Amino acid sequence: MGQPEAHGKHLLVPFPDAAVTAHLHLGMVGRVSVRRHRRALGADGFPRTNPPAAAGLRWRLLTSEHIADISAPTICEWLDAGGVAALHARLGPDPLRPDADPESFRRKVSRSRRAIGQLLLDQSVIAGVGNVYRAEILWRLRIDPRRPGNDLDTDQIERLWNEAATLLDLGLGAGWIVTDDAQLRAARALLIRGERVPRWPKVYAVYGRASQPCRVCATPVRAAPMGQQRIFWCPTCQPAGSSATP
Repeated sequence: MGQPEAHGKHLLVPFPDAAVTAHLHLGMVGRVSVRRHRRALGADGFPRTNPPAAAGLRWRLLTSEHIADISAPTICEWLDAGGVAALHARLGPDPLRPDADPESFRRKVSRSRRAIGQLLLDQSVIAGVGNVYRAEILWRLRIDPRRPGNDLDTDQIERLWNEAATLLDLGLGAGWIVTDDAQLRAARALLIRGERVPRWPKVYAVYGRASQPCRVCATPVRAAPMGQQRIFWCPTCQPAGSSATP
């Protein structure tokens, strides 16, 4: 097995000897479980019997000591070199990858009449941002999610990219989504010291808080369908802009 890599929400695990790559996407309910086992080993060094499989098991890696199960993923398939290249080509820049091109993001946003809230979830525009990050990033930058991409100036688009990069990077280090300022400061301090970030109670400004008061101005948070998910925003902190093309 070669060195795994991620592009947005897609995990790629190469197997050079077989000239194929495992392509995984966990979606909303997929799970990865890694644990030790104590199975008796055969002459080949592998367990004589297969450990029990959980419901939805799609892929298993088994060694003499450990077992890794992938259950209920959205995608679990083999790709050849052409398939891997095609996947990278259709995904937008990932702020966590060293080869990310922020200019590609700026160009796609600035030329689009679609709502910025839709663009942030379009994985061909920017890879890796999900619904929680979308709502919280837009609130932190005080941008109405319904504003068209081409209504944003260059500075706003650059700040969107930088905010996404900052939050995604810290979330990767913490192992969960952190967007609250106090929790961000505490998590950053722990990571600098090389310590684990505990899973504190989730504190979001707007995500999942429809009709509840904004944590800054107390205006009731609004929610509306946008694409296949709901968007959350504060109509006072994120004042309305012009209408966007659906």
